[in-house]
Amino acid sequence: MNQSPADERSLDGSVISKVWPQFRDVELASTRRLKGRSHRVYECTDARGGAVVVRLAAPQRARFNIEASLVQQCIDAGIPVPAIRYVGSEDVVDGTVAIMVQDRVVGETLREHAERVGPQRARAAVRQAGEVLSRIHQLDTTGFGSVDAALHGTDAKFGEWFIDGLEEKLADARRIEPASDRVLNRAMGLMHAHRAMLDDCEPNLLHGDFSPDNIIVDGGSIAAVLDWEAAKSGPPEMDIGWWDCFFDSLLTPVGELISGYERRSRFDPKRLAALRHLAVLRIMIGHFSWTLSVGDPEGIKHATERIALEVDTAHAWGGA
Repeated sequence: MNQSPADERSLDGSVISKVWPQFRDVELASTRRLKGRSHRVYECTDARGGAVVVRLAAPQRARFNIEASLVQQCIDAGIPVPAIRYVGSEDVVDGTVAIMVQDRVVGETLREHAERVGPQRARAAVRQAGEVLSRIHQLDTTGFGSVDAALHGTDAKFGEWFIDGLEEKLADARRIEPASDRVLNRAMGLMHAHRAMLDDCEPNLLHGDFSPDNIIVDGGSIAAVLDWEAAKSGPPEMDIGWWDCFFDSLLTPVGELISGYERRSRFDPKRLAALRHLAVLRIMIGHFSWTLSVGDPEGIKHATERIALEVDTAHAWGGA
């Protein structure tokens, strides 16, 4: 049975109240719903003004135990992330809900910061974000693809995850938009042409959703990187491709992200060009089914046009 938003908030509020004493010794004072794409997210404030963020999800959609382990490893490495105070689950009327509680970080998202301060100051923050991303990529992983709590990926070679693991999403894209078949074939041809390079990649920790919406800025400095549920193991260029795909703009240019990154760690230019564009192709193929899942059919047109642009300009970035 579908619940109304009010009923859902009421149920979530009862769950939060029930588990609150397990991670806070001060009375819960207020709860406010925040935006969240994948989970139900709340800001909870105690009677002394301290705040935490509570995320709730169906257990099959949550990777909270993995995220908690990963965040602790980031903290140990000096990477700015909000500490996790509680991970658990509670039985509710229609099943079980998974719960994760993190410290609330003071500041604004990099997107909000950029819109407020304008291009020049925003780009300085983007460069800082690039430096932080370089530090994230220094964490060692094994295997490729989605990681477990030990930072071990699902596949032995990157090509297995990058190409073979795309089959289901590729089939969905062909079914959703049959007219895109030709451009999808060209995209897959480029991926297969670069398989040897993909399989030669070394694994590093990838954030998986490194974006202006998941970076908190306070006083002009990066205060935290949020939302690690999409963390993966793979080559660093994948995170650059993700930013390139959705967030490259006048205020948050991918070139400034790379500039900041290279203050700490250099990219091979040819390898960066190929991998970031191949990443865009893979992301956009998955975008067909994702846009339908969130009720955005216009996204299908965007995905088709972006894939066509990438394959039409492949000669400029080293494609076949």
